[in-house]
Amino acid sequence: MLALLLLATVQVVVQPDTLTLTMTDAVTRALTVSPAVTSAVGDVARVRGLRAEALLPFPTNPTVFYGQTERTTAASTTHDDDWLISQEIEIAGQSFTRRSAMSSFLRASEARVEDARRRVALDTRMAYLTLALTERQQLLIDSTAQFAERMAAFAQRQFDAGEINRLELNGSLLDAARTRSAAERARAAVEVAAAEFARILAVPPDSLVRTVPLPDLPLVGREAVPDLLPLARSRRPDLLAAGAEVDGAGGNLSVAQRGFIPNLTLAALGGQEGGTDDLLGFQVGLQVPLFHNGQAARGAAEAELAAARATLVATERLIQAELQGGLARLVRSTAAERRFAEQVLGAATQNVNLMEQALMEGEVDLTDVIILRRTAVDAQLEYLAVLADAYAAWFEVSTALDVDPLELTTLLTGNH
Repeated sequence: MLALLLLATVQVVVQPDTLTLTMTDAVTRALTVSPAVTSAVGDVARVRGLRAEALLPFPTNPTVFYGQTERTTAASTTHDDDWLISQEIEIAGQSFTRRSAMSSFLRASEARVEDARRRVALDTRMAYLTLALTERQQLLIDSTAQFAERMAAFAQRQFDAGEINRLELNGSLLDAARTRSAAERARAAVEVAAAEFARILAVPPDSLVRTVPLPDLPLVGREAVPDLLPLARSRRPDLLAAGAEVDGAGGNLSVAQRGFIPNLTLAALGGQEGGTDDLLGFQVGLQVPLFHNGQAARGAAEAELAAARATLVATERLIQAELQGGLARLVRSTAAERRFAEQVLGAATQNVNLMEQALMEGEVDLTDVIILRRTAVDAQLEYLAVLADAYAAWFEVSTALDVDPLELTTLLTGNH
């Protein structure tokens, strides 16, 4: 009985799965589970079906008629059997133009899949960056909190020994409380970043997703940046899609403009009169554009073409702005990161170490150590912000070119 009670009180704790990914692994996984990519692939299937229909030789199915007529005279009653099959034929070349237009729309739809993949890759890299840097920020703040706790304990001993006053003790205790609060906020930030990363990867929210060190930033100076706009224009799938949609809309307009030429209807007919005499013949029909002359269709096609051209121009301008602005940001932020790492971080860390040693030897006040330590931590947090800006610029420029970030490094530095 006691054993049953003990078993009843045991709580089974299920440890969440740990998933450690490189940034490349994360992008690969995200692309396989992305709803945006799946939706774009589904649209390709839809357009491919429309194109298959456009490849059919005739715009409509043939129509078959059958009729029976009864003739009654004073002498007898006879029955006539009649049949007719008709087919509408486009004679102004609409079928070929329609096929060409749908082929253009299919190319546009396929390019939209690649554009969706491009955007998902950027979102994944940015989420990976956010998680990696918030984890580094948490480690830094946790270390600071531990230091503050040690300083508070040291201050308490100093106060008890009568070597410092209440004001210095309170300052140390307040600093420890402040850093504990900052550590809690840092842990919350990591949880938020991990949850967003898990959403992109389509893994359970409580999964422990771990990152590995980020790849090195490219070393690039303003004078060394090549002209990458032609490469962007040749690679960007959204620009390729916009151009294909202009071609497709132009084809639709051509089809609509030929609408004033009526379609031809050919028919073959036959039958029997009185069950003995065979009939065989043909008919030719032509629509008269009296009420419907295709003006509405032409207007709609003209509007579609104008919208497609406007989208193409807007996409070209967007690519130019993204590339120019991104490269300028990349040059500035990478230079700032190098300058910060070389001139600020080392000196700040060295000062803290020297100050802590001096404190233990009784050469400086506790308050001075706390202030200097806080300054060093602020410098390290600022460095992480500069680092985040540099990595974000690197990822955004690579996305603007639709290349991998490491490939962008090769383009910028000329390393092969």
